[in-house]
Amino acid sequence: MINNGVCMKKVKRKNICKLNNQGSAIVTVIVVVAFITILATTILYVSGMNYYMKMTDLKTKQSFYEAETALEEIKAALAVEVAAASDEAYEEILVKYAATDGFTRYSLYETRFFEILRENWEQKRADLNPGGDPVAYVEVLRQYVETPYRAGLAVDAANPTAGSIDLSYVADGYAIVKGVQLTYSKDGYTTMITTDYVITVPELNWGIDAAKVDWTPEDGAEALDREEVEMAEYVNYSNWIKK
Repeated sequence: MINNGVCMKKVKRKNICKLNNQGSAIVTVIVVVAFITILATTILYVSGMNYYMKMTDLKTKQSFYEAETALEEIKAALAVEVAAASDEAYEEILVKYAATDGFTRYSLYETRFFEILRENWEQKRADLNPGGDPVAYVEVLRQYVETPYRAGLAVDAANPTAGSIDLSYVADGYAIVKGVQLTYSKDGYTTMITTDYVITVPELNWGIDAAKVDWTPEDGAEALDREEVEMAEYVNYSNWIKK
């Protein structure tokens, strides 16, 4: 009888042990599933955030590049203005070519270049409002950019000369169009860029040695022909700020 009791106790203990083992397995499975779920959720969240950040970066860049396109259009237009002023100043100096030395010739050309550049710029303000007061400088600038950019184009309100061709730097060999601002929005992303345009004097090839003063019309105009000059090189950005 004693032995049977002991056996029954052993059987009960074995059963209890089996029940405990089964519970541990379930707990282990639950923990593993929970861990995998948390890991998968984290991976999906990180992947989603990464995708969102990449899309944000892409749309921000698109907004920026399109805003920059408008500023490049203004730069190209200024290069045309530089070419026109350079041609006119060059032709004026050729008339006095034989009577001037190299230094005087270039000094006269530089002076006339800046004068003509500013005169032409101011004339554009008058041409946009015939018979009335000259328009604001920003209206001149808006003529050079495509329609989608015009509403966002402005000049620095804090600077009274913003948008004009400021000749106060001519002594240093350049002029400035100050405070051009462009704000452009695309797909809810906005870019604002502020910049100045620095205009320097085109370096021309006068065709013969600059110090020569004995040129005469009999030498022929081909003796004074200048080489091709890339005018865009003489218009550059300054104080460029992106927000």
